[in-house]
Amino acid sequence: MPTAASSCVDTTHAQAFRAAMATLGGTVNVITTDGPSGRHGMTATAVCAVSDDPASLLICVNRSARLHEVLAANGVFCVNILAAGQDAISQAFSDRSLSMDERFGSVGPLIELEPGVPALADAQAALACRVTMVIEAGTHSVFIGHVTRIHQGSGHGALVYYGRRYHHLMPV
Repeated sequence: MPTAASSCVDTTHAQAFRAAMATLGGTVNVITTDGPSGRHGMTATAVCAVSDDPASLLICVNRSARLHEVLAANGVFCVNILAAGQDAISQAFSDRSLSMDERFGSVGPLIELEPGVPALADAQAALACRVTMVIEAGTHSVFIGHVTRIHQGSGHGALVYYGRRYHHLMPV
């Protein structure tokens, strides 16, 4: 059995894994945080509900991502669930060439759900969370957050990333 420090995954296997994961559609979210380590945001699809009692979410963040360090220090985050048509917001928050001011300046109005929790007012929904647990898993950390406040936006439809492209899902 491989140890935590070793890996049995070769390059071919890793490429096959990434190709397989491209067929797993995911809702597009922007994770935001603010606090002692500054304001930061990043696009993410690795977001999942954990429980409704207490309401909690998990987000997976690569330990090499700048958000990882900032989120660990700030201890709070917001999951902004993007609506159909908000592709440009997702692209801005995944563009490493843009500063945080440029990213946040591209999203329209912001609201503060809790101290240190900036939310996109026009997101489908925004959930403010306080980090309650961090689990290390491979190259990523899984941040589990207790939901402290919810904002329901006015967006319609869902923005989904599937097959390395954005798709808009609308109610039938």
